[in-house]
Amino acid sequence: MTRRPIDDAVPSKHKLEGVVRVRGAREHNLKNVDVDIPRDALVVFTGVSGSGKSSLAFSTLYAEAQRRYLESVSPYARRLFTQMSVPDVDLIEGLPPAVALQQQRGSPTARSSVGSVTTISNLLRMLYSRAGTYPPGQPHLDAESFSANTPEGACPQCHGLGRVHEVTEASMVPDPSLTIRERAVAAWPVAWGGQNLRTFSSRLASTLTGRGGSFHRRPANGSCSRTSSPSSRSIRVSRMIR
Repeated sequence: MTRRPIDDAVPSKHKLEGVVRVRGAREHNLKNVDVDIPRDALVVFTGVSGSGKSSLAFSTLYAEAQRRYLESVSPYARRLFTQMSVPDVDLIEGLPPAVALQQQRGSPTARSSVGSVTTISNLLRMLYSRAGTYPPGQPHLDAESFSANTPEGACPQCHGLGRVHEVTEASMVPDPSLTIRERAVAAWPVAWGGQNLRTFSSRLASTLTGRGGSFHRRPANGSCSRTSSPSSRSIRVSRMIR
């Protein structure tokens, strides 16, 4: 950052109108920087890496704005904030309250959206719940009922993800002519984890078919029935093993 000389010919009250006045900023790699920053405007600090952009914006301006704000709250509430150190600067005038958006990546998930990342969805849910117009006979809904990430508001089919993943036998075993040892189950991993699953399944199926063991069947109506004799399913398993 370059130093801007102070224009003593302009009265102080005119200097502070619409500007943030910084004098003698020495935070980190800043060398006695004097600068007037316009207020009520979009201001961008540009420069090469290490030129002091973050030192001026965050470590100086935001740190001083936070320090002044914390002076107005109680000492108990002050402990709840992550306080920045007092900036090394001679003078800052005309500084309004500030909010800092740090330079860091978020951690989005499959349930993240623009509304959830910016927390705008929280305000919208509250607005719909408190100020919304309900149809006749519709009971009052809490704010959670308007969120796809809560049990109250999520779709019972997709559970708030917007898509339904269905697993079919054809997707798991695309080639029924293969055996388990020949990697018939495509959903299993190809490394040692899949080999362990194939070995375990083969030995388990061999034991059950050899002893005439029982199998669980799930009919189309969703109930679970049990058969105690080798059926077509046991014959099919034995064929897949060979």
